[in-house]
Amino acid sequence: MQIKHIIAYLLSMAILVCPKFCSAGEDKDAESIVIVTDYSYRIGVNDSQEKYKALALFGAKYKAVILSAKYLAHKGLLADYGKKGKEIYCLATKEISANLVESKIIKSTNSYYVKLQTKAKSVDFIKAEITNLELEKEEINFSWQEELGQYVFKIIDPALELSRAYRYLRKGYSRIAVIYLDHLGSKYPNWAEMYHVKAMGLYSENKMEAMMDALKTSCSLGNREACEDIEGLVHHKKDLETF
Repeated sequence: MQIKHIIAYLLSMAILVCPKFCSAGEDKDAESIVIVTDYSYRIGVNDSQEKYKALALFGAKYKAVILSAKYLAHKGLLADYGKKGKEIYCLATKEISANLVESKIIKSTNSYYVKLQTKAKSVDFIKAEITNLELEKEEINFSWQEELGQYVFKIIDPALELSRAYRYLRKGYSRIAVIYLDHLGSKYPNWAEMYHVKAMGLYSENKMEAMMDALKTSCSLGNREACEDIEGLVHHKKDLETF
């Protein structure tokens, strides 16, 4: 199916969803969910204010998107995106509405903390899926030289940038993903989520030592999932040694 036909189909689905879940009165917000999330970003030595604020806001929004997707899917209002989930969720952070509840610099850890109240709707995910299809189409047209060079945008757009890495991994381009994330790491050296995704690529490349290094960096920067991965892998290794 051609991209334009897929986009047309998704738009038609959005039109069908709204009359059912966006009716006037008490059901007008039936397809939305309001969530409060927070996030702390460890500020790097060379991080600009624009950069650390963007990464912190993305982190809090991404948490909200993950939770929203869980509950909307439970209500039957969201498709199962399968292996495309994370790339779509990244882009959904650009669609959901968010109000800043609190923000502050935590001097003891040199971190920037944000708390957001977000409102996510099923149509936000449909829009993100459409954007994801468009970006995938653009990336298909990249030359081999561009793939190896892995140009990183000068603009600060964590959602757009991380979604690209997830698309590479989903398509099995782990080597290209790692090269791209190396370049992205030069731009965002203190971004915990970036190192966690890089660890996935290194695992696919069977580079276990480098994968553990990436997980340790991600964990040290505050990514709990990376810390849990390390603990699980260490226990797994011990179990094999005593088997």
